[in-house]
Amino acid sequence: MKNLITNKKIFYSGLVYFICILLFIGARILWGTGFLSGIDPLWGDLIFSIVIQLVILTALPLLLWKTLCKQTFKQTAEHFFIRKISFRTVVYSILLGILVYVLIIFVSTFWSLILSFFGYSPSGGGTTTDLPVWLAFIVSIVSTSFLPGFGEEMAHRGMLLGNARGNGLKRAILITALMFALAHLNISQAGYAFVVGLILGASTLITRSIWPAVIVHATSNFCSVYMSFAEANGWLGGSITSTMTNFITQNWLAGLIVSFLILMIVLTLIAIIISRFFEQTKYKRFQEFCTRLKSSVTGTQLEKEIDFNDKLQLYTLYSQAAAKDLKDKVESGQLPISHLEKEVGNNPLYSMLYSEFDEYKKPNSIDYLFYYITIFMAGIVTLITLIWGIL
Repeated sequence: MKNLITNKKIFYSGLVYFICILLFIGARILWGTGFLSGIDPLWGDLIFSIVIQLVILTALPLLLWKTLCKQTFKQTAEHFFIRKISFRTVVYSILLGILVYVLIIFVSTFWSLILSFFGYSPSGGGTTTDLPVWLAFIVSIVSTSFLPGFGEEMAHRGMLLGNARGNGLKRAILITALMFALAHLNISQAGYAFVVGLILGASTLITRSIWPAVIVHATSNFCSVYMSFAEANGWLGGSITSTMTNFITQNWLAGLIVSFLILMIVLTLIAIIISRFFEQTKYKRFQEFCTRLKSSVTGTQLEKEIDFNDKLQLYTLYSQAAAKDLKDKVESGQLPISHLEKEVGNNPLYSMLYSEFDEYKKPNSIDYLFYYITIFMAGIVTLITLIWGIL
């Protein structure tokens, strides 16, 4: 098997993720048997979330992948996109999270409509609790918003996406979004989770950091929890959903037009924020290049030839260095020319993401073996939830 593996990092990431999903399924089965039936359901949800998100989806991937790849914690953190971001990026990420929550409403409604054609009916209801409302709200925020936002992103946008990009950025985003959707092990969540996974994957690759995806994920889940409590307890904004539902029901044509306009506005704003991510990252990488350049030419003849106050000259050198780096990757076989033809072209986004001194090693189909096995396994479980809902 070792001789068949081209890119060990991809192979190990798939193997580790496969182990994580097996443990996740096992934990779901254990909790389903009433393992913690003696305590309040919300406390049980919190304990379950801590085990899944912090242990199985965060600590285990970091430690196993680091050990298998024989890397330091710093190298592993870098590969998992654990890099700091600016305050502006944090603000944009929060706004994007709110927009993603609104988008989820549209996508989940459409997905539920499709499933209903097959006779699917979701089972279960809300969690009953004896906790005070304020405490139930806090516990729900931690277990449903903060912990999943961190753990699920660490496994999917950190470990999986950080490795899968070696065989094409579009394919990496698609396959990790699919794995993220199936990891919910629930057909009713799979539809919108896939769409959200595409946005989170793109945000991570563009910003070169996992934190925007963590913030977007947590913010979106926070909005969902808040609206649920607001509707049940008469909090601010709690009547928005019911008001919109009644409006669409009573005025279907006007409701359809308004819904379409809201959806277009949301999609436009999402595109604008992602473009802001791109601009910020591009400027940051330009600054990093200038810092590296100044350090490398200090004390040499080139120091006199480069005017570090001339932004145009610096940007020209930056563009030339990026182009040479891209050319070297193609000539060394790190990047297949087919990737450039399909993804780069005249698109500056893909040019930036594929160049500027990132390391790539072309994988083969065997490297993705455990990716495919996990997709098949999680897909079977998800399909069972569809059949169970139909029956």
